[in-house]
Amino acid sequence: MSPAGRAGSLADAPASLVHSWVGVIMYLPTDVPAVRAAITKGFREYAKLQLAAGRPWGAQEHWAKIEAPADADELAAKRAWLERRYPLAAFRAARRRLDPKNILGSEHLDALLGEEQA
Repeated sequence: MSPAGRAGSLADAPASLVHSWVGVIMYLPTDVPAVRAAITKGFREYAKLQLAAGRPWGAQEHWAKIEAPADADELAAKRAWLERRYPLAAFRAARRRLDPKNILGSEHLDALLGEEQA
């Protein structure tokens, strides 16, 4: 479930297996809460634009950087993308079997994974 992972094999389409990391960084050089909030807002907007621009090529955030949107429609869209991009049904099944008490889970991960589709 790596963001660099692709379906297929080298025999299928070698070019589709090429990947690159692109970092989106904005520094928080101040302790002034209003300025930090403005920088954080700008970062989220920029990261969203960069991701949208990369979607045609299969761009995906690193798991540690994915945020669960507060907006219900945006969260549903994020979950739908993750369902298309990763084998989440298999992941959920393994998670239930190997971590039935969700010790390794978090509210953040649970929000992103959502409920298993029937």
